Amino acid sequence: MHSSQKRRTLLKPIALKGVAMNKPNQSITGIAEIALRVHDLDLMRRFYEQVIGLEVLRENKNDNGTIIFYSVGAGNDHMALFEEKWMDWFTRDKYPQIDPKLTTLSHFALRIALDDFESEKKRIEQLGIEIVHSNTSSWLHCRMFYFFDPEGNLIEFNSHDESIR
Repeated sequence: MHSSQKRRTLLKPIALKGVAMNKPNQSITGIAEIALRVHDLDLMRRFYEQVIGLEVLRENKNDNGTIIFYSVGAGNDHMALFEEKWMDWFTRDKYPQIDPKLTTLSHFALRIALDDFESEKKRIEQLGIEIVHSNTSSWLHCRMFYFFDPEGNLIEFNSHDESIR
């Protein structure tokens, strides 16, 4: 079976009942969690703690494996690293190995202060990590740069900058 055919068979159409929203949902105020399933938890842990600088909120260990939760920003916003072997309702058919053909993750962005933008970019480069793209967005009024974590997830560091029009 071709990968696009396989992907289509995994997705089922949703039959909406009632009236669908025809305007933006103003009750959504941000992204509360980003969760990555990872092959090498120790390597990824070192990267997100020592390179990105995230603080561990909690670590859950049981027979399924380990999940590490990190604080990201204000409030309860967080990022989680799920050991690849972790099985639960949300891992669905992705066990036992992560199949890149079954994920739709393009990248994720972490907001950093504008005053830290250039120093963070330089710090990442000095660690030997390649900045694969750097850009500005006039419609989002921000600066951003991109790099990969050790397992190939694309990370964006993003800074709001009103001067960009």
